[in-house]
Amino acid sequence: MDKFADAGAKVYVLSYDEVDALADYKEAHGARFTMLSDPDSEVIRSFGILNTLISEDDHPWYGIPFPGVYVVDETGAIVQKFFENNFHVRPGPEQLLAALRGEQVDLEEKRDGGQDVSVQVEFDGESLPVGITRQIVARFTVPEGLHLYDHPVPEGLVAASIELDDDLEGIVAYTPVAPATTSLSLAGDGHTLQVYDGDVVLRLPVAQNGRAIVKDDDGRWVSVRGRVKWQSCDDEACGVPMEEPFVFKVPAAFTVLGDMGPGEGRVPAMNGAAHFKKMLERRTSKS
Repeated sequence: MDKFADAGAKVYVLSYDEVDALADYKEAHGARFTMLSDPDSEVIRSFGILNTLISEDDHPWYGIPFPGVYVVDETGAIVQKFFENNFHVRPGPEQLLAALRGEQVDLEEKRDGGQDVSVQVEFDGESLPVGITRQIVARFTVPEGLHLYDHPVPEGLVAASIELDDDLEGIVAYTPVAPATTSLSLAGDGHTLQVYDGDVVLRLPVAQNGRAIVKDDDGRWVSVRGRVKWQSCDDEACGVPMEEPFVFKVPAAFTVLGDMGPGEGRVPAMNGAAHFKKMLERRTSKS
């Protein structure tokens, strides 16, 4: 939470749980963010994020939203959003902090023309727990006068991208995060392509499902392997397609989530059974 505060951000959590359930959760977990109760899912419906995979007729969890995060600026405008169908997968804090920063990074000033594009690839996070997304980040330094292409491109050109190895099991890639592009019409063939102007930062969210974990004397690890691809062009010609392989060996973990369900839960100070029973009674009385 300190990093969010340093970024000037406030964190709010919206839940369909009762107020007293959220208060108990906050006390049990020492949560330092604001929790908002929406027991009738009115706000959830107004946002259009009601989880329609759960039946209204026979499931006590009807009313929950699709798991997601909105990043909102100081004017109230949504600048980024992250949503999943699977509630077991959530964006990691690094991904949210990057969105808060507008996905901008402090790169060196542009070099004089004539130099090659360079790329720095890093894994954004100290570990890769099950169900938490981290990001592979590719930072391109692009000399003035050159540009990189976004997908799609015609045959013979290579778009800037981050790709995992085809034989990599247990690691799942999600929709890449990329800056805005501009349109460029190619002389001669009539193609209009999307290009990145200036220095570029691409991010590929990844998660692991447990099958990628390898155990050795140093602990549990996952290896994230792949390559960054690009091809730089100016207004007249393109350079040779390039790629930069990467391998990240990062600690793995199994995420322990606070339990608000009908069981005793994994946190002794928080027993969600009473709150779950109260919620069922309230819903039964309305039907």
